Amino acid sequence: MRKEKILIGIEIPGLGNGTHEYAFSCTAGDFSDPELIEPAFNGEIGVHVSAEKTDTEIVIDLETMTMAELSCDLCLAPVHRKLVGRFRIVFVFDDAAAAAGEQNEEYRTIDRNTVTIDLTEDVRETLLLSLPVKVTCENYPDCLPASERENGPESSSPEENSAWKDSLEKLKDKFH
Repeated sequence: MRKEKILIGIEIPGLGNGTHEYAFSCTAGDFSDPELIEPAFNGEIGVHVSAEKTDTEIVIDLETMTMAELSCDLCLAPVHRKLVGRFRIVFVFDDAAAAAGEQNEEYRTIDRNTVTIDLTEDVRETLLLSLPVKVTCENYPDCLPASERENGPESSSPEENSAWKDSLEKLKDKFH
């Protein structure tokens, strides 16, 4: 994890038990990460954070929202997409962490004297994970995924269907 300026963080002192909501906004340039500029994130990045604090842990639910300018993988036409990403992290206070025993990316140990939980890196990763694996535009039927083309209106005429049916019937008769 990078140690830079805290862009998105939650102050722990004085945080009472219960649910706390936070809203942050930033831009891709604020992260100083070329990976976020590469897919052409533009405009504001909205971050909604919900923090549920108990005596033993703080459960953070992150939601990121932004617009990205991508290009279609097939025809290279510009595609504007709203990207939404979600991530949950559980910060367990170290005395409770010893009882839990299990550590992974979603469960992290923090000291009770921690002043700020830095969520900047988690937001950056959530943004990158919200990018679609395959980008296709809706302007051209050839760019639609095969499943959407098959579910769409029939492109073949009834005559073509009957020619196929006739050929299949002939093959069926030939082998039986």
